[in-house]
Amino acid sequence: MISQRAMNYAKILDSLNVDKGNLDAAKKLLFNCKELMEVLENPAIKKKEKESVIDEIFDHEIAKFIKLLCENKMIQIFAEVMEAYDEIVCEHNNVLKAKLIYAEKPEDEKISQIKSMLCEKYNKSAVFLELEKDASLIGGYVLYVGDTEYNKSIKGALSEMQKTLIGR
Repeated sequence: MISQRAMNYAKILDSLNVDKGNLDAAKKLLFNCKELMEVLENPAIKKKEKESVIDEIFDHEIAKFIKLLCENKMIQIFAEVMEAYDEIVCEHNNVLKAKLIYAEKPEDEKISQIKSMLCEKYNKSAVFLELEKDASLIGGYVLYVGDTEYNKSIKGALSEMQKTLIGR
């Protein structure tokens, strides 16, 4: 679940029209360099020193945004802000984000059918479908679209059957 605070910062980032390549480079640095994040999160390090590091490492466009996060002591929610930003970009491009968790990976044709069904149902031009394997489902899949879950797994069917039997 994305917080309202992260969504607000994502909207700010969206308004800056940052180059995708510069943003990707910044994400890679901040996600993969633990030491950098420790420096930016550390309240003992002075603002000027942090800004100097930011100016040295990042492109000017994204540096302003990272400075804003640091100034407001919000750099620790950077990953959540990026998730919210991705949602905003998808919305701008009329793309639906969904997640398919499966026991065995469906054939490409089945994945295409799921995407087509989602485009039609949600009136979107495309679907970004995140795929994840989960053997505990036993068989079938679970599809998440926003807050909606479509459970077509054996594990889900067994759980429903158990609820029905216990309810008798």
